[in-house]
Amino acid sequence: MMSKQNKQAILARRKKLLLNKIQQQRADLGKSTQTWLDVTEPYDKAWRILVSLKPAFLVGASFISLYSIKHPKKIIRLGQRAIGAIGLIRTIQKSFKKTSE
Repeated sequence: MMSKQNKQAILARRKKLLLNKIQQQRADLGKSTQTWLDVTEPYDKAWRILVSLKPAFLVGASFISLYSIKHPKKIIRLGQRAIGAIGLIRTIQKSFKKTSE
């Protein structure tokens, strides 16, 4: 059977090893923090831009909803034209990609 002192010494050694491991993990985390911030910077910048445009989107959405109540056919026609314009832009982009290859 293990003596009480022997058991305490084993536990103290395990505790010391675990504390060293935690300290190493903290050091590694501190080193990788700047790398993580550098990688995510473009996403953070885009998010800040979107958040700053939120009031403009709200005003625009309000205006469109009020306008659509009065003129629903015009809004439908505008949506169809927007979809057509997006399709035209994609077609042009694909043709430029094919010619550049």
